[in-house]
Amino acid sequence: MLRKLLESDFDRYAEKAYRLALNPLTSGYPTYSDGIKTKNDFMERSRKAFQRDNEDILLFEKNGIVKGWIHYYYLKDAHYLDTCSFCIEEGMDEALQEFVAYSHEHFPSSNIYLGFDQDNIVAVETLESLGFKCIEESYNDVLALASYTIKEQPKEILRITRSNYDIFASIHRQHTDMYWNTERILANIDQWMIFVSIHKDQVKGAIYLMLWEDKTMDEIFGIDFPNGIYNPKTYQDLLITVMNEEKRRNVKYLVFFNEEESQNEAIKCGFHCVGKYVCYTSWK
Repeated sequence: MLRKLLESDFDRYAEKAYRLALNPLTSGYPTYSDGIKTKNDFMERSRKAFQRDNEDILLFEKNGIVKGWIHYYYLKDAHYLDTCSFCIEEGMDEALQEFVAYSHEHFPSSNIYLGFDQDNIVAVETLESLGFKCIEESYNDVLALASYTIKEQPKEILRITRSNYDIFASIHRQHTDMYWNTERILANIDQWMIFVSIHKDQVKGAIYLMLWEDKTMDEIFGIDFPNGIYNPKTYQDLLITVMNEEKRRNVKYLVFFNEEESQNEAIKCGFHCVGKYVCYTSWK
């Protein structure tokens, strides 16, 4: 059974939800087991559900006992529904089934996106049984910049701004199923850092990351290659460029959800793997 959490009951259940969020087997993404996000981060983000009209926290009850909560948000214009925390002690399969039914009832036009650690077998198997499609499998990699030493700056790298955005758009437009498409990044470009690798006027690759205000953590959202063909040298050049810049900006952590083909390069550059991330969607 799902029911809305009242703000007056927040303290009663928040501690338990946070403990569950530390374990990939009892929680979804975003993960709090990465050594970056703190208990205070969890509490602050969770409390915002009571200040926003597009968010709610649902308590999940099993046999009359609260077994966790689901904190979700909905972007109406994009028909996008995702979670800020999915913390379930017992009955993950039932919680998912009930949440999907709840979402269909209250947001019938929504495209639901749910991320979990690959080792959370119950969540993965339940989503697949509900007809969800896996749209991403990636390695959750983290770099602690305090131990990083700036490397020699790669050549032929160009910083992208609003004035030369078409250069980046020329390669990023190949992504037709990504939420952060060419138009959405441009509309929010002040929140992004983008570099492209160019050789003889040809774009060899592009890297793009979202910047957070407090500089605790920034996230690389992707590295694009022409026609999607991976190039390890270009990958390394772009990654080092961003790592150098983030070190100069005094950012503490850099997060990157890496593909299988590039994982070895990421580890060589100093990242460590938190776990294997899988994302499922109801979008057809």
